[in-house]
Amino acid sequence: MIFSSTVPTGTRKNTALLDYLSGRFTYHGRDKWEGLAAQGRITVNGLAARACETVAPGDMIAYDPGEFEEPAADLSYRIVFEDEWLLGIDKPGNLLVHRAGRSFRNNLMYQLRYVHAPPYPAAHAAHRLDRGTSGVVCVAKNVEVLTALGRQFAEGKVDKTYLAVVRGAPEARELNFPVGKISEPAPSCRHGVVQGGKAARTLITGVQRLGHQHSLVTVRPLTGRTHQIRVHLAAIGAPIVGDRLYGEGGEQFSRHALHCASLSFVHPVTGHECRIEAETPGDMNELIASLSKQ
Repeated sequence: MIFSSTVPTGTRKNTALLDYLSGRFTYHGRDKWEGLAAQGRITVNGLAARACETVAPGDMIAYDPGEFEEPAADLSYRIVFEDEWLLGIDKPGNLLVHRAGRSFRNNLMYQLRYVHAPPYPAAHAAHRLDRGTSGVVCVAKNVEVLTALGRQFAEGKVDKTYLAVVRGAPEARELNFPVGKISEPAPSCRHGVVQGGKAARTLITGVQRLGHQHSLVTVRPLTGRTHQIRVHLAAIGAPIVGDRLYGEGGEQFSRHALHCASLSFVHPVTGHECRIEAETPGDMNELIASLSKQ
């Protein structure tokens, strides 16, 4: 199988091929990319590429990865809404939305575009959920709808409701803490409440006690920062169960217990109010039942 990518318009002209590949596709280091080029497994605009070459915006880079085993993923997604312009997907907890690392095929967008019957070759996700977050993903069937819906997400006009199982019993209130990337030695993907971070607001609208040590909380993120809900809940001492990046550990759950229960927005074509919902998944229901007995 051959994977291809167009060099984005913002890339500097005469960027070294190895710098571009190792910087954008981090599942291989620079030395590995150099070796692949030496094996003739990388092309630029249809021609075998040498490691010393440069690339420019618009160049088409193709890569033959050879045979490999991808990380396991839960491909049992469901289409819960569909019309001529949009798809509403109920994404399971262990599934990437987009390709990352070595998950070339085991991601939602690849499955929709090339595996689903019938396929949706022009599908584009209008927003993201973390691999471990289950629930509603809204997908546009063409670029025009994607642009219009993406504008609503960017302007905070999409009403999002999440459910999370957390330690403790936080109060129903607004969390208003700036969120930004944490510098080393923390993992590069880790974010936190940091001075100078981007403004981030999360509403806790409901709290249901589960036993003596946990709660099921309903939250509405009013902004869309990376890991915002996970960071905000951890910051007030109510980390999400199973969150290995922001939690305290020791929780016996295969992922962070966070679920996007619904999205509401103005349909970008019809102008009508559109609401897409996903039921709480089985693994979270089992967790809720178990914790309620403690």
